[in-house]
Amino acid sequence: MYVQTSVLKLKGKDGGVVPVYNLEGEQEGETKLPHIFLAPKREDLVRRAVVHMLTHTLQPKGAMKGSGHKYSVESWGPGYGIARIARIRGRGTPKYGSGGMVPSAVGGRPTHPPVPEKKIHKGLNKKERRLALAVALAYTASREHVAERGHRIPEDKTLPIVVSDEVEALKKTREVKALLERLGLTDELRRCATRKVRAGKGKRRGRRYKQRVGPLIVVANDRGLGEAADNIPGVDVVEARNLSVLHLAPGAKPGRLTIFTPTALQIIGERLA
Repeated sequence: MYVQTSVLKLKGKDGGVVPVYNLEGEQEGETKLPHIFLAPKREDLVRRAVVHMLTHTLQPKGAMKGSGHKYSVESWGPGYGIARIARIRGRGTPKYGSGGMVPSAVGGRPTHPPVPEKKIHKGLNKKERRLALAVALAYTASREHVAERGHRIPEDKTLPIVVSDEVEALKKTREVKALLERLGLTDELRRCATRKVRAGKGKRRGRRYKQRVGPLIVVANDRGLGEAADNIPGVDVVEARNLSVLHLAPGAKPGRLTIFTPTALQIIGERLA
């Protein structure tokens, strides 16, 4: 309730003035940030939203219905000096007389298997999701929190960085990379270029490498920029209408280095008005 009241009180205000850079990395004007960038810093709210929204990508899973029920079994009962668990019938076969179907036997059914009925989808209130997005946007304007995430920020740049709408039409990877270097993000790109091998069993479970997260570019319309930036490690592109907390706070840690276009800022301001 504290966040909701605080954000509503910010309506009618602007979040400050930031310079707008052209494709050559030179300042060509200024623009006002929406009032939403003045939202209070609430990392707990962002973390809750990220955890809940990540559950929406999970898929129900469960054990096969016939798992461990492959054999015909019966208990021999007392009088044999052996345990009275269910034993495989099939006289004359190597498996005859061995335990089967029960959890304690080799090849038996699972004890507590995963069930597809398990509730893994966590709901999130619409207002709570909007407020979490507003708070995550406010973190992108804080140099302290962006640096805390490990991003390399140019000393002469005001956060968030705003680039003209011409960036949406870039279609070559080398053009996008050159633009980021002109904006002073050479060290940031170098930081994201290294890829580490994960320690532990995850190496053989489809997540062998750990990739660092780099700049996020928010545009009004993706006219080829997303495909061009796809080959630059750590760089992501998203349209303002699809922007979510998952983009702004990877790993539930807000403060991602974000680049906006003026039109994208306008869309975000109208979306969260």
